[in-house]
Formats: sequence, C-alpha cells, structure tokens
Amino acid sequence: MNESHQVRAWYGLTGEIVVENDLWHLVKMGGVPLNHPPIVNLIVRRKLPRQDALRLSYLHEFGHFQTLPLALVHILLLLWGRRYRQRTMGWLKYAIALAVAHQAVWELAAEGYVVGQDSAAYRETYRDVHDSLLLIFWAAVGGLGLGLTWWLLRGN
Repeated sequence: MNESHQVRAWYGLTGEIVVENDLWHLVKMGGVPLNHPPIVNLIVRRKLPRQDALRLSYLHEFGHFQTLPLALVHILLLLWGRRYRQRTMGWLKYAIALAVAHQAVWELAAEGYVVGQDSAAYRETYRDVHDSLLLIFWAAVGGLGLGLTWWLLRGN
C-alpha cells in the first residue's frame, strides 16, 4: 500500500494519500502536503496484520478528506463559541482546548468514515484482536471531542 493514491472527495477537493509505513504518512489536500506521524493509526491498528492496518490507515486518511466540511463547521462553531469563553479563561487554555476538541472530533469523524465504509469488514478485522486500546481510543477521543466541544460552546 506504499503507492500513491490520487483521491477526490465528494465535494470536489482532490489530493494524494501515501500510507508509507507504520510510522509516516503523506497526505496532500489540494496540493498542500501534510506530512504527519499516524498517531491514531499507530494506536488503533497496532495489533492488526500489516495489510489490514495499512488498508484501514488509508481509509482513515481518506476519511479526513471526506469529513473536511464537518471539521470546518466544527472549528467555526468553536471559534464562534469563543465569545462565551474568552472572559472566563485565558487565551492559551482556550487555544489548547479548542485544538484538542477539534482534532478529537475530526479523528472520530475519520475513523467513523472507516467504519461506515464497511462496518462488517471493520468488525471482522477486529474480531480476533483483543486490544483494550481500541476501546480506550473510542472512549477517550469521544469524551475529549464531545466533552470539550460542549464545554467550549456553553455559556458562563
């Protein structure tokens, strides 16, 4: 799965995804390179056979393309909610909370895309893999994403 995949999101954005190995990914969105370590993929796919891990990692990265509009709406909502929070917390705390909430929601959306593509295959892939980190991922990222989003958007 080291080859480059040219992709097109449902809303027209084109890009390229290269799932190079377990330690590095290259994603280009609209020609802008976004090299990054695959933290979520390392945690969630650590006990999977290599081919399954690479296949699901590719889908996860494509999930970021497909869910970009949701991520943009989410960040705009969080920025809009800033007016409620800016009086009660410092800018650094706000920026950290916003970044963590946004990244967590986008990771959930991307992994949700993977599940949504073929939930039966997803379940089958993980059926014999007993990895508590998978449950911890869903609980922690879901809690951080939804909890921080709620906290940032609620009024005083």
